Amino acid sequence: MSNNESRMDQDAASRWELLPEFDPDPALWSRIQSRRAHQQVRRRQRQRWVASGLAVAALLCVVAVSRFQIEQPKPDQVAVWQGYSQALEQEWLAMARATPDPRVRAELRLIDLELQTAYDRGAAESELIPLWKLRNEALRELIDNDVSRMRAVTRL
Repeated sequence: MSNNESRMDQDAASRWELLPEFDPDPALWSRIQSRRAHQQVRRRQRQRWVASGLAVAALLCVVAVSRFQIEQPKPDQVAVWQGYSQALEQEWLAMARATPDPRVRAELRLIDLELQTAYDRGAAESELIPLWKLRNEALRELIDNDVSRMRAVTRL
């Protein structure tokens, strides 16, 4: 330490000694404690309000999302039957080696014509589903007939 610094330390110490000493007001400590307690109560209240606000906001978000959520489409029964029909037709075409039964083939064409007419009219599901079921039954009959013919040929 230099002389200057030690002199400054001595000056500061002497100034502290010159400051008057007094006893604080006896009620000072109780005022400090009550003020501190009041601040803690206000802080807890603010925290409760914030937590309550966040809970209400989260609840509102859940309600809003559940109300405005796009409903998952129910499986379209017509599409299900149509897909099944396509699968049957592909199965029938894959195994169609012999000439198909003309009676069942004519029935299939008639059903296809009725389906096309129903779609052109904008028919409801209640009309389309039975037509698709009929088409599937006709295709199943074609497949079963082809399988029985193939079995008959393999028995020779």
